[in-house]
Amino acid sequence: MMFTRTHFVGYLGFISLGLANAMIGPAIPHLIKEYNMSFSLVGALLFVQGVFYFMAVVSAGVASDFFGKKPFLLAGASSMTAGLIGFILGRNEVALFVAVALIGMGVGTLDGGVNGLFMDISGDKKGIGLGLLHMFFGVGALSGPLLFNLVSATFSSWRPAFLFTACIPILFFVLLFPTRLPKANGEEVIRLSDVAVLLKRRIILQFILLLFVYVGAEQVVASWLPTYLIGTRGVPHATGSFALSLFFVGLTVGRLLNGFVSEKVGYVQTLFFLSLGSTVLFLLVFAVQAIGLSILLFVLLGLFFSGIYPTAMAQAGSVFPQYSGTLSGVLTAAGGLGGMLLPLSMGLVSDYAGLQVGLWVPLVATIAMLFLASVSWGYVRREGRLNSLG
Repeated sequence: MMFTRTHFVGYLGFISLGLANAMIGPAIPHLIKEYNMSFSLVGALLFVQGVFYFMAVVSAGVASDFFGKKPFLLAGASSMTAGLIGFILGRNEVALFVAVALIGMGVGTLDGGVNGLFMDISGDKKGIGLGLLHMFFGVGALSGPLLFNLVSATFSSWRPAFLFTACIPILFFVLLFPTRLPKANGEEVIRLSDVAVLLKRRIILQFILLLFVYVGAEQVVASWLPTYLIGTRGVPHATGSFALSLFFVGLTVGRLLNGFVSEKVGYVQTLFFLSLGSTVLFLLVFAVQAIGLSILLFVLLGLFFSGIYPTAMAQAGSVFPQYSGTLSGVLTAAGGLGGMLLPLSMGLVSDYAGLQVGLWVPLVATIAMLFLASVSWGYVRREGRLNSLG
């Protein structure tokens, strides 16, 4: 596989996605203290970020076709940079909401745009190309909380951490601007008729719901983990942020290994066992009070969470390969909705019943994911028997 300047720029873009996505979680305890924000208001902040991310992702294909991939990506990097700097300059809740909207728009634009770009440049090695690209998201995500701790301790303020993070999308912009991007070879577009056909199939509805609850649960952990550990275990801010980095370490390592495991074991079987492990680990979180063991459970949770998204995509694509592009769009949108609504729900529940009860939101989502994975395994086994008989 040949690596070009475009590959390097794309990897840099995904590092910036991971950094921006992981920076807000460690900042939440500071926002609550400095702005006297309720858990519900923090949940609304995360909801707004998710809304603008969702809008950017679902419009990525049409917008990049209309404006061109490069202007679309440059606009995304500019939006992300403006949002990150807005966190530094903002002095009230309204400014924070504007900042997270810009960050969400920027992250969604780069997510959709760079994924599409790598589909173009990876040829018949799309699995390897996209897998390596998403590994760099993990690199950025696990570095974010570490950078937050380091900069906060050095400058005795959490705000400069967002300035350092903003340097990455700025560098992405500077390197992308003179780069000539390849033209797409007949990109597949999402057709409403295909969506209608897919939504009539029960197995696709199961995968839509599965990715809705999975992405929602993952975003709850990514956003709320430091606040949860600080509020329920009494850990220092630095420990809460470090725990989030370790969660992303588990997520990154798991994604490197998952492709090999799922190909050996089978997609739907892997999906079931990952969902089962995630559910058991979430239940153990409620039973364990020791700080070290609690953090270890979240690291293992990241490891089990890691393969659910790509494995669900692969299984859905193998059931209906003729609708791969449409399926990818529909399932990504479902995940985006979960990422909007579940962090908001965590904030609302935590405001009324406390953070310990609030964590029931992702637990219930994970139990639902296990049920959906079980039903999907049954469907695939049943279809396999019918095909072998027919």
